[in-house]
Amino acid sequence: MARAVTGTDRAIIRLLQRNARVSYAELSRATGIPESTVRRRMERLQQRGVIEFAMLAEPSKLGYELRAQIGLRVDLPRLQEIAETLQSMNEVTFAAFVTGGFDITLQIVVRSQEALVSFLQQIAGIPGVRSAETYVMPLIIKPTTSWVLPEMADEPADETPPPADTASQDGQAPGEPVKRKRGRPRRNPVPA
Repeated sequence: MARAVTGTDRAIIRLLQRNARVSYAELSRATGIPESTVRRRMERLQQRGVIEFAMLAEPSKLGYELRAQIGLRVDLPRLQEIAETLQSMNEVTFAAFVTGGFDITLQIVVRSQEALVSFLQQIAGIPGVRSAETYVMPLIIKPTTSWVLPEMADEPADETPPPADTASQDGQAPGEPVKRKRGRPRRNPVPA
């Protein structure tokens, strides 16, 4: 059985969603756990497919001015074949099999209206596609990439104590105030 995602894992995920370039040191300070533990948790989350990292480009800043949503009605016995064709098309940024009035919904990005017409002609030529309905999106109100893992009141706490190597560099357990000999006092990390 797969190990559950802990409250600390969720805190790390939320911090990464707000800033994917945050350092291990910053994650460590925000969560109150050592950098080595943060690194291991992130590696585990990646290996399990809970998180992945990607670079996102803003299409409009690169000359791709038109975004559209397209609903397709298809012959369901050809769904897999159609899905493979759609996956290979660079214009398609999202595609899903859906229930309701359409069988497949797509989001696409193209340079111009002429490029949209050309793309729709390609779609019409795919065997098994019966019809398409297009909705141009002149304004994105909230992109899919803006979703952040919500905090839950009953979020599960970490069930296991931290591994033995979680002592900080100065020999104290995480979360305890660090005693400095000189200079300004260090603030305790605040859990996210």
